[in-house]
Amino acid sequence: MQSEVNKRRVARQKKTRKRRLKIALIFFLIIALITLAILCFTYFFPVKRISITGSKIYTKSQIVKASGLTTDDQLFTLSQDKIESDLRKSLPYIDSVKIKRVLPDAVVINVTDAKEQAFYKKGKTYNTISDKGYILKQQNKKPENLFEIVTSGIDGKVGTQAKYKNSAEQELVQNLITELTKQKITIDKIDVSNILEISVNVEDRFTVIIGSDEYLSEKIAHLASMIDSIADRSGKINLSMWTPQNSQGTFIEDKN
Repeated sequence: MQSEVNKRRVARQKKTRKRRLKIALIFFLIIALITLAILCFTYFFPVKRISITGSKIYTKSQIVKASGLTTDDQLFTLSQDKIESDLRKSLPYIDSVKIKRVLPDAVVINVTDAKEQAFYKKGKTYNTISDKGYILKQQNKKPENLFEIVTSGIDGKVGTQAKYKNSAEQELVQNLITELTKQKITIDKIDVSNILEISVNVEDRFTVIIGSDEYLSEKIAHLASMIDSIADRSGKINLSMWTPQNSQGTFIEDKN
């Protein structure tokens, strides 16, 4: 009887050792595979070819140089965010960047050029900004064919996003651009330096007093209908008192 018990104990011990050995082998196999993957991603796929597509403003050599990519880089350790940040700092007219890895050794950088949309003035400097709010350039001459944004303050360096002193003003600017564009109204100037006395200049002939942003969408829609009815005249339109119950705007024609 004792012999039978010993046999069972020995069998259980052998089974336990085999199970532990199997677990250890699986563990070391996983470690080996992870190590191999790291080596593959880190050392086995060096960048040898860089292709540039999309930009009509910058040359391939300008983009490659600004990206910081070299043949010392590894395909799978490239950082999309870092490359895009480096490109924006040196080449501010880059709007967006997409990185595509092509095995075994190629990188394709697709670039979208930024579009000038507006400008703001700080001191004697005119700052051009893109439709996504990035500062594109600074100059002493007023930009042509762009509308002006007037706020209580905007800061930022070329290649970075414009930073509004008042976030409410930033939201207002974007909402105004959206609503005016929706109604196909040409913007000349947006002034949100006082959020209770918003005004815009449009169509190169109207100064529009909007007042607060209450009923903003409805006010802009009403503005569009007024512009159609006013025809070729110019002057000042006041929508500051517009409400659904008082859906009227006033127009004072310029006499010059």
